[in-house]
Amino acid sequence: MSSVFTTIPGKTIKGFAGKEYPVPIYLQFIPGNVVDVVHSEESLRYRGPNTINSIIAKPHITDKTYKSRANLAEDNRYIPLMRGMVDSPSKGDPVLLCTIGQINYYLGPLNTTNNPTWNTDLSDRGEEVSTIVRRNKPTGHRDVQTNFNKEFIYGRMSKVRKEGLDYGSHIRETTGDMLMEGRHGNSLRIGSRSNNPYVFISNKRNSANNIESLGDGSLISITSNGSLRQHFDNLFDDKKNNEPIEFKYDSDKLTTPVNRMGDVWSDVNGGIDANELYLYGSRNTEEFDELGNPIFKGLQANQILFHSDRISLNTKLDDIFMSSKKDIHIGTGRHLTFTTSGGPDVNDIDSVIFQSSNVNIGNPNRKQMEPMVLGEALKTVLGSILDLISKLEINTSLGPQTPTVSTGAVGFGGPMLEKKVSEITTEIENITSIYHKIERN
Repeated sequence: MSSVFTTIPGKTIKGFAGKEYPVPIYLQFIPGNVVDVVHSEESLRYRGPNTINSIIAKPHITDKTYKSRANLAEDNRYIPLMRGMVDSPSKGDPVLLCTIGQINYYLGPLNTTNNPTWNTDLSDRGEEVSTIVRRNKPTGHRDVQTNFNKEFIYGRMSKVRKEGLDYGSHIRETTGDMLMEGRHGNSLRIGSRSNNPYVFISNKRNSANNIESLGDGSLISITSNGSLRQHFDNLFDDKKNNEPIEFKYDSDKLTTPVNRMGDVWSDVNGGIDANELYLYGSRNTEEFDELGNPIFKGLQANQILFHSDRISLNTKLDDIFMSSKKDIHIGTGRHLTFTTSGGPDVNDIDSVIFQSSNVNIGNPNRKQMEPMVLGEALKTVLGSILDLISKLEINTSLGPQTPTVSTGAVGFGGPMLEKKVSEITTEIENITSIYHKIERN
């Protein structure tokens, strides 16, 4: 049991006949230290499904007989106080312990040093408080689990003001966010710029960074105001003299790309500056900063960014639908492949269908284009030409004669010409694919 009645040394009240009595104080929450944690059925202190996320903890203040860490038993097991959300502690973490309705609960880990990775238990000192309620004796060392990785200690995440997105004229003030931070560089931020909400989910942040950036291992950004460059203008490339890294699609960042997605986007949008592709959600104020750069302000524009080394979309049962009221642009630095596997049923016929009134292979705005040939129409024309050739006759002194076809030193006509025409006709039948087709005019 953890919640206890105690007294404060030197604090008394006068009772009958002026006698002084110690003032009783009820401590609902007691500081304690985590000795063991049940993460799964593999944990040593696992005693069934109801013990998952429970801890074995030693209270720093107690009215019970002292127990060493090795001798702590079931009466020192505590479960999370909150039902649906658990920040699972590690060995050595400081926590608050309480007993409500004869059930032991814990809150924590406590944020003693304001660090998301690790917080030292500052209450673990071992001194006695009184003759009845005392602090547990020290064990000689703090028992921190050996597999807890402290190679990188991550600092608290912060939020800096962004001109053009935040409200008001006070340059050192902004609106606070709701943050959930993991121990090793992952976070969920639910916040806003002015009254425009956003959500950022970040994983594998650099330990030197205290905000999300394009340098994170993976980033999901959901914004409602401002461009991505405005939200993520906080990363610098130390390999290029600390030049700022601007958001740009990586297929267009290659050193010598032959075809840029930004160029095609520009062409189908009336020749607009390709740089505007990255300014969605902002407007140019026509003003300039002290370095001569144009100043942009945010505009109402909802957009989502998925940013990572690899992104996979997979459905286990049904379809994937991609729909856009305007355009869909796909850019790759190397190959773009489409594969159909025949469907889940062996009798399914796999197919790729492009339905459009105008399909171009190549950029019609920058290339000299030629029309495709319709296979069946070509076969009909070539067949008609061969049929015409087979019926040609030349008037001679001997009467109408079939032209002679020469193959080297030998010339032939009549049946031999018909045989040759028949061979070519067979070859024409093979010039069209039985798998791939295009639409008729």
